[in-house]
Amino acid sequence: MTAAPFLMLALLVLLLPVTGALMAATPFLMPRRECFAVTVPDGAAADPVLRRLKARYALIVGAATLLVTAAAVITLLANLVEVTVAIVAVGLVAVSLGGYGLMLYFRHKVRARKEAQGWVAAGTRSAALVGDEPVPQAISLRWDLLFLPLIVLCLAVCFIGYDAIPDEIPRQINFSGEVTTYFAKSPAVAAFPALVVAFIDGCLAVSHWMIRHSRRAIDPAMPAASAWAYGMFAKAQSILIVVGGVLLGFVGLFMALSFVGVITIGQAATLTLVPIFAVALGSVALSAAYGQNGSRLIARVGATGGEADAMPRDNDRFWKLGIFYVNPNDPALFLPERFGIGWTMNWGRPAAWAFVAAFALVTVAFVAGVCALA
Repeated sequence: MTAAPFLMLALLVLLLPVTGALMAATPFLMPRRECFAVTVPDGAAADPVLRRLKARYALIVGAATLLVTAAAVITLLANLVEVTVAIVAVGLVAVSLGGYGLMLYFRHKVRARKEAQGWVAAGTRSAALVGDEPVPQAISLRWDLLFLPLIVLCLAVCFIGYDAIPDEIPRQINFSGEVTTYFAKSPAVAAFPALVVAFIDGCLAVSHWMIRHSRRAIDPAMPAASAWAYGMFAKAQSILIVVGGVLLGFVGLFMALSFVGVITIGQAATLTLVPIFAVALGSVALSAAYGQNGSRLIARVGATGGEADAMPRDNDRFWKLGIFYVNPNDPALFLPERFGIGWTMNWGRPAAWAFVAAFALVTVAFVAGVCALA
């Protein structure tokens, strides 16, 4: 195997420990009132049973990730390309889905502990920001305009250098560096790198919009501290989206440069993994620094919510399988995840299903367009 395919495959293998590390750390990154997608009192963060469950989850996911990563590294060094690719692909799915399945198992354990301890919310308290309170928030959607220059640059490279594009454009290579499929030269194919970037950045812009329109995670027991922490978390995540969108724009630029012969398709494929890995690493770093909803920030400033057994509210009944929020009476369409870093939708509202349907149609149209170019 030549240097470029080896580096490309090595970067791909590195996604395994990055994904596994984030999955293993997830229980420790959630707000203290949420343990495996179950509402618990403040004091439960020190409960020895729950602490052992979190440690066991991290140990199991971490060990599984280590084994899969070791297998991928061994096969990579043995030059077993196809086996390495298969291990990485299956490993990423297994770590993600396996981690979720394990979460459901420990969720059952936490619910049993909650019932045994008699942890019940005294009522249903809520809090909201009013007026012009000085709290951080996600950055403006205008920052997404930074995505446009690279889209335009991709178009410029391909159309200014159109005469340099060969009649058959390498479309896909295997990990041995051999071209397996080709594009037939056409103006539509020349626009393809820009369309890829536009689709990726369009998805990121929608994610940015979701953050801006999500319900804030405010703890009624400490509204000021939790509002500040959530605002910092949302701001950091929105900055990551903008920076990530700019970095991922280079995916299209590398593709465009390979079209006009400045770099090879193998070099383009290798370079493409660099911004992808950088964004993934940045996501893990932000998750570790902020925690879901800024929970790590609250812990560092030592904010407390009052009594250790306080439970201002308990909405477990609306969270199906721990991650699907279904509440037709809640006007919020977007809200923070219950297990994981990020946001989800209120599946009890028809607008959520319309949103997903629209996204699916756009995705299908994009894929169909790509297939038509083949």
